[in-house]
Amino acid sequence: MKVYTSGIRLRIAATLLGVGYGVVGAFSISQSAHAPTPELADRALWLGITFVIASVLAIGVTWLVSDLSNIWCRPPRATPPPKRR
Repeated sequence: MKVYTSGIRLRIAATLLGVGYGVVGAFSISQSAHAPTPELADRALWLGITFVIASVLAIGVTWLVSDLSNIWCRPPRATPPPKRR
């Protein structure tokens, strides 16, 4: 596996997004035991697990893929190209 460092600002921003997913997922898992009903506890647990998986995938993809232009969207160009007739 090769870790790519081109586009470092985008990679760091995406890593922070992935860390945020992980924090929300860990909090959801830790608080699922305090849910008022078993159904809510089950939903909170699986939401947390889903967010932790998304966190791992976001961080992994961010550093292990060479071209991020098709994964993390870039803003559109300032001026669109002229239309052809």
